[in-house]
Amino acid sequence: MAGITREEAKESVGKGWSILLDRIYDNLRPETFVMQVKEKFGGLRFYVGGATQKEFAIIEKAEELSYEICESCGKAGELREDLGWMLTLCDEHYLETKEVQKNRMKRIE
Repeated sequence: MAGITREEAKESVGKGWSILLDRIYDNLRPETFVMQVKEKFGGLRFYVGGATQKEFAIIEKAEELSYEICESCGKAGELREDLGWMLTLCDEHYLETKEVQKNRMKRIE
């Protein structure tokens, strides 16, 4: 398998999505080229070249599931759109992120 390695992919997104990346990488053929892995609009994006329909289906399912899994910790999460950007987080990490954002805004004032 060429392109982005499993380890590099895991460094591109939060550790909570590691299980999704493992599911994808476990099902990729050696000749499938991983071009890019990232978070966009609160969900996992996984771009490949030379993938089969089966591989694309596995990738699509993982991308869908990313909207239900906290990117930070892997617990059940939901898409949060009121942080100034979109993230999929559990309640704990959502509240933590809101608090950090609130404290940053206080420093600006």
